[in-house]
Amino acid sequence: MLTEKIERSKEIIAAALEQAKGAMATFSGGKDSLVLLHLIRTVQGGKIAIPVLNIDTGVKFPEIYRFIDKMRRLWGFNLVRENNIGAIPPEEIGRDQVQCCYRLKTVPLKRALEKYRVSHLFTAIRRDEHPARAGEDYISPREDHIRVQPLLHFTREDIWAYIRLHHLPYCSLYDRGYVSLGCRPCTSPAGSGEAERSGRAAAKERAMPDLRQLGYF
Repeated sequence: MLTEKIERSKEIIAAALEQAKGAMATFSGGKDSLVLLHLIRTVQGGKIAIPVLNIDTGVKFPEIYRFIDKMRRLWGFNLVRENNIGAIPPEEIGRDQVQCCYRLKTVPLKRALEKYRVSHLFTAIRRDEHPARAGEDYISPREDHIRVQPLLHFTREDIWAYIRLHHLPYCSLYDRGYVSLGCRPCTSPAGSGEAERSGRAAAKERAMPDLRQLGYF
């Protein structure tokens, strides 16, 4: 049941926060990280007391930027934006999805982890979202930090049920056929009944195991 899944996630978050010397949450503006932030906010008594990291590739949809800023104002969290804009010439963005994601996402992520001395990074990945994430654990030690992944057992349907349950706002792109939100050059609406990440660039999806080895979520 969803209630049991929620309680499990809250237990994972509470335990990790208690152990963390430097915790940080990630927020992409998407539905999953929205639920993650709300759970953290619930565990922390109605506020998000840890910094919230957004990796800005410079080519996100305007609707995503607006929604992130809306939630920052609504929930009052400390939003930290990191980017590596300029690492790839504009005309080459999206051509090599592996290098693009590495330079525009993973490099600034690693920089933020070091800059803010992050010991525990909370992410919103789910096991059912991609085969490369299916074998992940809730607590996943990395070379220089620990990934905390309290939504692994949630499904796509669970995420939307949670959003409806708590009457949470969400990015308007979901009402226009987008199912999974990414960068503009590599994201398109998905057809009815298609896989959740079918609107993402196929080359990037095939390379997900390699990207994760490089430090991607």
